[in-house]
Amino acid sequence: MEVEKVYQVQKEKLKQAVESLREQDIDMWLILTSEGSDPCIPLITGVGTVGPGVFIVTKEGEKLALCSSIDAQDIEESGLFDEVYKHTGSLADLLAEVVGKINPNKIALNISKEEHLTDGLTAGRYRWLKKTLQDVFQGEYVSSEEFLTLIRSIKSKTEIEHIEKAVKITEAIYKQVFTEMKAGMTEKELGSLFVKELEKHRVVNGVDRTLSMPIVLKENIAHRGPGDAVVLEGDLVIFDFSVEVNGYVSDIARTVYFLREGETEPPEEIQAAFSAVHEAITKAALMIKPGVKGYEVDSAARNYYVSLGYPEITHATGHQIGRDVHDGGVLLGPRWKRYGNAPFGELKEGMVFTIEPTLFLDNGIHFIVEENVVVTSDGVKYLTERQNELIYIQTTKKEGKEFLEKISD
Repeated sequence: MEVEKVYQVQKEKLKQAVESLREQDIDMWLILTSEGSDPCIPLITGVGTVGPGVFIVTKEGEKLALCSSIDAQDIEESGLFDEVYKHTGSLADLLAEVVGKINPNKIALNISKEEHLTDGLTAGRYRWLKKTLQDVFQGEYVSSEEFLTLIRSIKSKTEIEHIEKAVKITEAIYKQVFTEMKAGMTEKELGSLFVKELEKHRVVNGVDRTLSMPIVLKENIAHRGPGDAVVLEGDLVIFDFSVEVNGYVSDIARTVYFLREGETEPPEEIQAAFSAVHEAITKAALMIKPGVKGYEVDSAARNYYVSLGYPEITHATGHQIGRDVHDGGVLLGPRWKRYGNAPFGELKEGMVFTIEPTLFLDNGIHFIVEENVVVTSDGVKYLTERQNELIYIQTTKKEGKEFLEKISD
């Protein structure tokens, strides 16, 4: 693949960075990293440093890299930087010289009290940096949290294309494995169907970037891997699955009902629960548009459940996805202390979210239906093919016989 295409996302992100610095009147963004230690490196530069290195972006649009001669080749070949400064000994002397020439009044650093994805500068390196620049910089150090969160959250055209591709492959895998499922299989056996399809499509799980199973939950509803529980006729089973494509991920959940012998459709109470989940997703989606707060979207789904006499959602209605299945930034969640400021953030065009208002009832009925959407200029666009009907698995008489023989053994 051409180098220009490999680093297209980073070009788009660096452009966003310059625009943000100008908007906030910050002279320089300084990223200090080694061994890829800062979590923003894959997103912003796509290339890291083995030894200590520095990436600088200025509001005038300059993009500079400071690194050892060993690290320089990949950084130069990326074509992202106007100048690559190489040192053979002291990074401190080189950094002080470069910053002194730029003479900024305000420098943004990756430090944050709440958002781990914008907190890439350790306390030790922060002290080293202040000492290194003490003779050339008497201005103000500020946090990059606000604009770095937006850079990560507002997806570029290329990023959305990558996410859409991950979504389509995920949906194709779901479509295939639903034809192979049957009662009598364990959670692990059901999970292995997804691994087989990952191999076929030459992709990996978006959660851990390996050929691993999705979350498969017949019981013990939690974030965990599949176990040895056998799926019976009449069971509801949750599948939560992600695929990674070009560094970007999907995050789609579906809940499946395994019909009992003689049933042609699920019981009324299960169908009613699915209908409630479907409508809660609709109400949340109708709230999504630029300027709306995350908690306002969450309230639309949460209040709808309460109006039906169902229990409140036990966590957020949705979260951002991108390079990770939980991509930080604005949260479609309630104003609970544990979520900090994330639910108070404003939605902006280009943000990509899951909508997953889970429903857990005391009678054992549990549902997670998770859609992926992108915020548009005036609303929302579904990236997933929306699930409008309850998915159920038909058990034939032959399968029922095999199932009875299996559990009797």
